[in-house]
Amino acid sequence: MPTYNRAHLITETLDSIIAQSYIHWECLVIDDGSSDNTMVVINKYTNRDSRIKLFCRPESKPKGANACRNIGLEKAQGNYVVFFDSDDLMTENHLEVKVHAMQKYNCDYVITRTEYFNHTSEKLRNYYNFEDFKISKYNYIAQNINWLTLDICIKRDLATRIRFNEALQSGQEYNYFSILVHHSTHAYFIDKVVSLRLYHTDSIRGRIDNEQKLLSGAFKSKWLTYLDLKEITEKEIRVLLLEKCLFYMAKGRNMGYAPKKIDFIKALFSELHVKAIYFFPMWLSFKVSEDKGYFFYKKLIGHSV
Repeated sequence: MPTYNRAHLITETLDSIIAQSYIHWECLVIDDGSSDNTMVVINKYTNRDSRIKLFCRPESKPKGANACRNIGLEKAQGNYVVFFDSDDLMTENHLEVKVHAMQKYNCDYVITRTEYFNHTSEKLRNYYNFEDFKISKYNYIAQNINWLTLDICIKRDLATRIRFNEALQSGQEYNYFSILVHHSTHAYFIDKVVSLRLYHTDSIRGRIDNEQKLLSGAFKSKWLTYLDLKEITEKEIRVLLLEKCLFYMAKGRNMGYAPKKIDFIKALFSELHVKAIYFFPMWLSFKVSEDKGYFFYKKLIGHSV
């Protein structure tokens, strides 16, 4: 669990963990350089419960939740890994539901549901589309199915094979789970709400309120995921990731992040061959709406995005 300046919130989170019906856990809290009294608050908990352990991100590691989660992965000792945030809450049976499902199905990971405890969101309720789509590499990368970072419980041996990309400030969970589904899709969805999320506007998504920055982050996530997977995945998925990159580029021509142009052009022609030529006028000259953009891609290359 990474944390940064959460002294006013983390007590409720830690209390919800201590109250778990399943008692065989360790909680690794990694501080990201807090400037408030977060460390003081956490130390009170470590002194009264040895299962809670506090670590600090060293200066040699880049700032951010990704580096903190990677430190946690390096230090994890249990059989399973659950990612959590320092402003969210576990229901009392959170760990029990997940551990029981892991043992019952002998799977590599299980996925549960999250709801906001201070906000109503139809989008979040419709986030999990497992009734219509199975857990597969393509369905996750295409976002036919989805889940939040705190929804998943993974065998430690599998979770620690992957690292969060420390070059990403947003979309890092997409990158991590895109790699995860290439290691295994032996997983089960448990249709139970066991996590309660705090809705507030100072989250990463809330802070990135500039549309161009948001598009830039989305593009960067898809492009780095393409680079991470290009040697191990099939062409259908490589093309899908490049299509998504092109879509964000078409919508956000002045994005702050872009790869070396020659690398991106090489990737386009390597995957799409001569069809890649037809994307450049659209990319360089105009923006498209989401619906029209995806329709254009489907018609142009004959591939579902």
